[in-house]
Amino acid sequence: MSEVLLTLSPYIKVALPVPMRTLFDYKVPKAIALRHELKPGMRVKVPFGKSSRLGVIVAVSDHSEWDPDQIKPLTSLHDKSPVISAELMALCEWAARYYHHPIGDVIFHALPILLRKGENAEFRTENWWFTTEKGQTTSLEQLSRAPRQQDFLKAVQQHPNGLSQHAASVLDLAPNAAKILEEKGLLRKEPRSFNKGGERHAHVTQIPPTLNMEQMRATEHILDYRHQFHVALLDGVTGSGKTEVFLRVMERLIDEGKQILVMVPEIGLTPQTLKRFENRFNTDIVLMHSNMSDRERLDAWLLAASGHAKIIIGTRSAAFIPAPNLGLIVIDEEHDTSYKQHEGFRYHARDLAIKRAQALNIPVLLASATPSYESLTNALQKRFAWLKLRQRAGNAHIPKMERVDLRGKSLVHGFSEQALVSMKQCLERKEQVLVFLNRRGYAPTLMCHQCGWIAACDHCDVNLTVHKRANKLHCHHCDTQKALIHTCPECQSEELFTVGEGTEQIETQLSTLFKEVPILRIDRDSTQRKSAMAKLTQKIHEHDQAILIGTQMLAKGHHFPNVTLVIIMDADAGLFSSDFRGMERTAQLITQVAGRAGRAKKPGHVLLQTYHPDHTAIECLCNLGYEHFAIDGLAERKSLSLPPFYHQVIIRAESGNEQEAMQLLSTMRNDLEPYFSKDVFLVGPYAAIIVRKAGQHRALISLKSAQRAPLHQATQMMTEWLEQSTKQHRIRFAIDVDPLETY
Repeated sequence: MSEVLLTLSPYIKVALPVPMRTLFDYKVPKAIALRHELKPGMRVKVPFGKSSRLGVIVAVSDHSEWDPDQIKPLTSLHDKSPVISAELMALCEWAARYYHHPIGDVIFHALPILLRKGENAEFRTENWWFTTEKGQTTSLEQLSRAPRQQDFLKAVQQHPNGLSQHAASVLDLAPNAAKILEEKGLLRKEPRSFNKGGERHAHVTQIPPTLNMEQMRATEHILDYRHQFHVALLDGVTGSGKTEVFLRVMERLIDEGKQILVMVPEIGLTPQTLKRFENRFNTDIVLMHSNMSDRERLDAWLLAASGHAKIIIGTRSAAFIPAPNLGLIVIDEEHDTSYKQHEGFRYHARDLAIKRAQALNIPVLLASATPSYESLTNALQKRFAWLKLRQRAGNAHIPKMERVDLRGKSLVHGFSEQALVSMKQCLERKEQVLVFLNRRGYAPTLMCHQCGWIAACDHCDVNLTVHKRANKLHCHHCDTQKALIHTCPECQSEELFTVGEGTEQIETQLSTLFKEVPILRIDRDSTQRKSAMAKLTQKIHEHDQAILIGTQMLAKGHHFPNVTLVIIMDADAGLFSSDFRGMERTAQLITQVAGRAGRAKKPGHVLLQTYHPDHTAIECLCNLGYEHFAIDGLAERKSLSLPPFYHQVIIRAESGNEQEAMQLLSTMRNDLEPYFSKDVFLVGPYAAIIVRKAGQHRALISLKSAQRAPLHQATQMMTEWLEQSTKQHRIRFAIDVDPLETY
């Protein structure tokens, strides 16, 4: 009898989206246990405090360590089957341990927003419209006084198999018109399951280009390892045809019935990637990125989870997308810092994808023209296969890089005379110029000429950026916005002026210098609206001559065949960074931006405007290339015991009180350091470079070790100490494992 009761009334361990690194035990009422088999990955409604919350079952057990009288019963079961597979649950549990993050937060991060809110994990139903017999014979002229009804009826008449609600919205047809036509007996509606939400394809399959020897060797290597865990670093110069290599590999795997996950760092790259894949594959493709609506993301998630979508293209969060037949993970631009989450659950999507591939015993392909130092180290140590592509596809040549010495030169709107002459010559040849400046807005500073007042953010230790077109002052750190002022608040002088240049200002100034030339600006401000990036890139391809101005958004993987001149305005930006990764990022940006030039038959030319033309890093990059630069940089990192040769964890604390966060970390170090392994080295606590951000004063402490085990043991001790110590204080803390920002 007792065995039956235990079977009917098991206990479940539930993950809840709360900042607590623990699971919560609940009883399963007999009524639920009799009717349903509870499994890990199912969602349940449970009492929590004075309210109830949606949680996810992590484990089912016939016992609990807690007193049974203290354990509350769950309120209701939300799913008939798990929404998180056993494979993804194991990945979430590993990620929670490795990144020292609350398990509930990790699991809920792996779900689309609508599933976190309690939506059913089912395809939505949408209305399809069909003509009735009367509607088929009705002349459109009879609706001439109701043009919207006329348009709707015409569209449905042209779709004898039915017009979906989605298609009607794409055609910009009025929903009210359909209701009126239904009332008139001209249309009938039929609810259908939305289960084919893949992107619409032209299905005009292109003939693939001929591979060169390097591409063939890389393709054959990856295909040889396609049925086992294997990491390959596809290190190819810009324009070397890296995408073509993984398209060939994908082709074989799709023929074998496999699904492919392709990760890209930026939303802006997804339309371009989608178009390239559509032209090659007659299969269903789904996108997964933050510019989609919550419903679109759930549809994509369901299509991938059902195995229907064969190609999944997504940004960072796609690392968690379910795919029952996953056969390959491709991480394009693997070096990009966008793969690292910098707030909340601070995971790195590249590392998570590799861990996932290892569990599934499938290959991972990392592609980049400027591989991260971490991936290069793994390649040098033979953990990753290192596949090099050193020649550009077709007859294209690597662009010539030239340093322009700005010392003692007079500049016109930030441009040297040589740059302006080169731009004019390029445009006369009906070619395009790309101007790179990694600073959006009109100017980074607004200053008073009379008293020296500077417009600063009230909540951060930074200046407000001037956005003239939007007529505002904007803090790019906490998002505070104010109306642009024209009178100094200190001395009431009207002599306010801007200091420095941003992309908006460069756009304005070049419009006066090149009045007849289309000027297109690509930055976060100009691409906020849905499909804005796709429209801008289409305009670039439509014009022969044009000037493109942009931030690092332009540096990533775009193919503009008519760009022959690239001007890098502030090549010195990262040379003297306080972050040891500053030089690596500068070299990657310069190389990636330079790679936009000369990608077709026309030769490319790159001008680096610099006040330090003789700097060893600039010289090395221009004369010897990124690989040589990176290997020199790795030797320096090794001598200084820095990542990737040492593993690092940074603990950040922040408080509204100026001293509180620093005092907390100091006390923690004093209390715990005697218990740490001698292999763990601590630095700090020290203040963040921007001490005050969004009204919070920030302090950090850094741990590093050559071995991961003692580092994670120390991190675990600190995490537990902080959880206890911050309960009574308004101090927030965050654990950042393998950080990319160290200040």
